[in-house]
Amino acid sequence: MTVFTELTKLTVPELWKQRQEIFSADSINLDGVKVDSAGVAFLVRWSKSLKKGKKLRLVQPNDDLLKLISVFRIAELFDCERR
Repeated sequence: MTVFTELTKLTVPELWKQRQEIFSADSINLDGVKVDSAGVAFLVRWSKSLKKGKKLRLVQPNDDLLKLISVFRIAELFDCERR
């Protein structure tokens, strides 16, 4: 499971350079992770890179991220797991 501290316009460009390695995982722990619209776009690309029929598993997404996913109408791309 991949872990980040921030998925924002400040961190996504550097993460994009590592996407081949990052996108090999099928889940991400988002507990305490700040995510903005650039981070959502990164998660969308990650989810779409997975094998057909698989969804990116988001563990502990915060309420703000869940709202963005709802507003952008992209919930079908993710499996959200909250404890």
